[in-house]
Amino acid sequence: IQENYWGRGARPTSKSKEQTSINSFTVKVSDADLIDLKNRLKNVRLFEALEDVGFQNGFNVDYMKELVAYWKDKYDWRKEEAHLNNFPHYKTKIEGIDVHFIHAKPKLKPGQTAKPLLIAHGWPGSVFEFYKIIPMLVDPTNHGGSEEDVFEVIAPSIPGFGFSEMPHKKGFDGLAAAQIYLKLMERLGFEKYYVQGGDFGSIVTRTMAILKPSAIKGLHTNMPSVEYGGRYMFNVMLGSVAPSWAGLTEEDYNRVYPF
Repeated sequence: IQENYWGRGARPTSKSKEQTSINSFTVKVSDADLIDLKNRLKNVRLFEALEDVGFQNGFNVDYMKELVAYWKDKYDWRKEEAHLNNFPHYKTKIEGIDVHFIHAKPKLKPGQTAKPLLIAHGWPGSVFEFYKIIPMLVDPTNHGGSEEDVFEVIAPSIPGFGFSEMPHKKGFDGLAAAQIYLKLMERLGFEKYYVQGGDFGSIVTRTMAILKPSAIKGLHTNMPSVEYGGRYMFNVMLGSVAPSWAGLTEEDYNRVYPF
């Protein structure tokens, strides 16, 4: 696991330590920003579309008018903002940027334990994807499950998505996101946990399992991917008999060919 730095400017000197505090965060958009949005919608300049077309030649202007009217006159941001704050939100600085995450803890009975679970969203997406399932995971008995099904849920926002700070250096990818998530879970005090990911989140969680298999008790993905082709199959077969020729270290070999 590398020590990356995605913050603004130069990497801090080795003498300066990164802040490791975890701070509560409330979703709150200023009135000024909402007024600005209303004004932008009010002053939107729509285009003239071709007659008798749907979306064949671009976005349909009539549907665009409906969307603008809905966001300008009907959408209640404060109501949705309150809904977003139904779960506890936090931020912590990792590798130079603020990482946002939801941390939903169940109410446990004496002697009961919860399984820690990190769930990773995809692209384009956000932690809002999990608002329906989080209550089922932290309170399974009220959703048709058993007490053994209870989870403690951590749902981070990929840097650059939602309320996580964007990386300020080029080169941020699934490997970088996986490292940040591993460091987040370590900072929260979890030595072993489960991970789940879909879409880009599946890449992140698979990479987490490869980087630190000792920490991942189980991996679930709703977007598996399979590589195939002549070159790939040749490398797989070559690696099984001559790992060094396929560029595999002994540790890589044990991960790729565990049996």
